[in-house]
Amino acid sequence: MAIKEIHLQAAFGIFVAIIYHLVKKNVRAPFIDEIFHLRQCIKYCNHDFYNWDNKITTPPGLYILGFLYGKALNIVGNADYCSNYDVLRSLNLLGGTVVMPYMLQRFNSKNGWAINIVSLPLLFTYYFLFYTDVWSTVLLVSALAFVQQPAVSNSVLGGLLAFASLWFRQTNIVWLFFITVVLVERKMDIGDQFKMSDIQLFIVGCFRNWHLILPFVANGIFFLAFLVLNGGITFGDKENHEMQLHLVQVFYCLTFITIFTWPIWLSRGHLRRYLQFSYLNNFGFNSFLTTICLFAITKIVEKFTVVHPFLLADNRHYTFYIWRRILSHKNSRYLMAPIYHFATWTVADCLRSKRNNPSLGWTAVVAYFVSICVTVIPSPLFEPRYYIVPLVLFKIYCSPQSDDMLWRKDKNFYYRQVLDFVWLNGVNVLTMGVFFGYEFYWISEPTSIQRIIW
Repeated sequence: MAIKEIHLQAAFGIFVAIIYHLVKKNVRAPFIDEIFHLRQCIKYCNHDFYNWDNKITTPPGLYILGFLYGKALNIVGNADYCSNYDVLRSLNLLGGTVVMPYMLQRFNSKNGWAINIVSLPLLFTYYFLFYTDVWSTVLLVSALAFVQQPAVSNSVLGGLLAFASLWFRQTNIVWLFFITVVLVERKMDIGDQFKMSDIQLFIVGCFRNWHLILPFVANGIFFLAFLVLNGGITFGDKENHEMQLHLVQVFYCLTFITIFTWPIWLSRGHLRRYLQFSYLNNFGFNSFLTTICLFAITKIVEKFTVVHPFLLADNRHYTFYIWRRILSHKNSRYLMAPIYHFATWTVADCLRSKRNNPSLGWTAVVAYFVSICVTVIPSPLFEPRYYIVPLVLFKIYCSPQSDDMLWRKDKNFYYRQVLDFVWLNGVNVLTMGVFFGYEFYWISEPTSIQRIIW
């Protein structure tokens, strides 16, 4: 019997239930940033809406939603659920495993199975913890889903959902720009091949469809007002979140995307196109350009790598070990340059594929890369959670390769989807095994169990 998506959904549901039970049993105290998030939400549950923790950098959307969720359960269950850690954590589980798949159906995607987006490891860990990332992503994806069929009602709903997403993470304003480009592109039918006339067509489309993009423009105006009133983008802990020029962060992001999606893009044809693009075509001119690109990448790594104190001090994140064992070595800038080059080309090549359904025109692909740059370059901290949105969007808009994989002469769409599921959840099993199996203590916090997450 052929494996279908519903079989994988059932297996995933069992896996999620097991992990939720283990977290409920073993992680009794707030974990890392939960110390701030749970404490602030419980203040809201006690109707203390004005006492703000200055260590929190993000808006209060998670605490408002947690307050409403907890109070609703209080009414239904006739008990105090609002201050219960397990109940508040289940809010993210609901968002990631119920709301997200439901909204992904609106894309009518032929590119892949929704379960393989829900299974992404960078998201999976936070289904079981009280962090902002899950609902920030769910609301942003929901806003994008509504503009796939441009209409005034969909645009208004998309704008409202986009506005709600800003209450979870401020940098989502950049991805609202991407959504606006997608909306205009849908109306003006801009293709995947660059044409100068498309620039004029896009500008005309913005004016012609002003009533559709108005909700997103309004979000931009509100955000500018917020920046002026707040005196910056972060709510608190501003001294540890000052903007810096961290150009290499773009390569970190694109490399993460490439690694987590290899069952989708890996094929003989893909590698052949990369070699042709980089070295073989145009009588050596491509090789010359690639050499310049590799040299530029090494200089970017050398001059624009920011090492945040948190990266060096906090051994509860995989980035601590990635930096310590790979990226901190002097020769890594030369060894990683070809990987960064390949990752950048892979993401661009996949997003421009004519097989994609839904697909992006070239203006949206450019907007995608611009959004990545604007989102991650100013951040001094090497933080994979910043890559969640671009990774999810890549999975939505990238279709599996149609030619043979390296070891299998098979163009079977289902094989790639099953392999993708096994790969992603294999990573999830491994990381959750480390999470539960490797416990340690800090000298500064001798009574608190520490664990490793993304």
